Amino acid sequence: MGKKKSSAQPKVNKLIDTDEDYFTERAEAVLKEIFSRYDIDKDGCLSEKELDAFAIGCNGKPFDASSKQDIQEAFDVNDKGYLTERGFLEMYFMQTSSEPQETMKDILAHGYDHSLNKKSDTTTDTASTTTNTTTETKKEEQQEEKEKSTVENK
Repeated sequence: MGKKKSSAQPKVNKLIDTDEDYFTERAEAVLKEIFSRYDIDKDGCLSEKELDAFAIGCNGKPFDASSKQDIQEAFDVNDKGYLTERGFLEMYFMQTSSEPQETMKDILAHGYDHSLNKKSDTTTDTASTTTNTTTETKKEEQQEEKEKSTVENK
């Protein structure tokens, strides 16, 4: 009989180069590519809306107000309080240093494999899909409120 595969956590690819005390080149490139997916307006920062889309793409829900405040206080942001690419990498470096499995989970959720290669060219653009879904949901909620208000006023 062959060896049984362990049911432990999946192997986490080397994300940090311990000699450099920073991401490996490949990990940095992947994280920058993920950042660019959510930087819809291409201003080099994630606005609150873009940050929410990113959080939904990773965890299925936006960051709460407290988490957003923590991000603004701990990582590089612009004068509007928007997370810069540098801040995004700082945030991931902190997470990866303590919980590399969490970073790998996020990378996998964005269409990469454990070797940090894209799984396929047909991977859905998570950021656009999430942003469009969020916008559609808000429009539907606004329409429902409008209809509810019209009914109540009659």
